Amino acid sequence: MTRSNHPLTQDYYEVLNLPFTETPTALSKQQLKAAYHKALLKYHPDKAPGAIADTSSLPTSDTNSSSHTSHRYTIDEITTAYKTLSDPYLRAEYDRSLRLDRARVAEREKTGTVFHTGLEVVDLEDLACDESDADAALWYRGCRCGDERGFLVTEQDLEREADHGEIVVGCRGCSLWMKVLFAVEDGDGDEQNT
Repeated sequence: MTRSNHPLTQDYYEVLNLPFTETPTALSKQQLKAAYHKALLKYHPDKAPGAIADTSSLPTSDTNSSSHTSHRYTIDEITTAYKTLSDPYLRAEYDRSLRLDRARVAEREKTGTVFHTGLEVVDLEDLACDESDADAALWYRGCRCGDERGFLVTEQDLEREADHGEIVVGCRGCSLWMKVLFAVEDGDGDEQNT
């Protein structure tokens, strides 16, 4: 089981309604089996009251939410959680991955760092300028996805990020990102590099 290549999408402890602590705890086979059976009964389509519901109306799982009690788990998810947590090797690897993922999320929240795939760095001068609107200028650049104005930067965007001297914008047509560097002119026409 290799989960270190991508973030965990399912918290197996949550699926089985078991506590997870940063230090390894000894869950007995009986505790795991009891939690497994309880989860099966709770979410089994034939056993759970009102279990046959329109799944489109079910709330989605939100990683920032502290409570996922309204999420319905499938029998396959419950079985996978039980098999992983009941095998000492798989559980140790899963716990390690879970701790690493939680540490990464905490670090990103602390530093405000967000990673964007396909990030290209350019100067504002490299973008085409559209000044057809007399009130505000618009800078744009085509993207390799084919959108001729995939990356858009407005004058309001630049004013909002003037203290930083850079802005990160996403393509309107795909998942690529671009960091646009710019200098702010003061009232005298002198540039201030920020």
